[in-house]
Amino acid sequence: MQLHCTYCQNMFAISREEMLAALEHMEENKLTYYDAHCPKCRRANRVERTRMERLFPDWKKAIKTMTKAADQAESMIVKQEATGKPENAVPKTIKKTAATKKK
Repeated sequence: MQLHCTYCQNMFAISREEMLAALEHMEENKLTYYDAHCPKCRRANRVERTRMERLFPDWKKAIKTMTKAADQAESMIVKQEATGKPENAVPKTIKKTAATKKK
C-alpha cells in the first residue's frame, strides 16, 4: 500500500505483513485508524481502517493461515530440538559443483 506523508510529502509503502498486523491490532482494540510512521520524518500518518480493509479484503483468512503456518513451524522446531538432528540437514558428503572443480 502506497502512502503519501502529509507532513514531508514523502512517498512510502506499507507491506502486506504490516497491514495484516495493523488490521489485527485495530480489530483487537476496536480502533478506526492506524498510525503509519513515515520513514523520513518519523511522524505518524493516519490510515483509515476501511481503506486498509478495501485493499486487503480477506485479511481474516490470511491471519488464520499465517497462525497455522507458524504453529507448524514451531512444532517442527520442537521436534528437531527433541531429536537433536534437523530433518533437512546437509549430509557430510557433499558433491563438488562445477565451480569447485575448476581450481
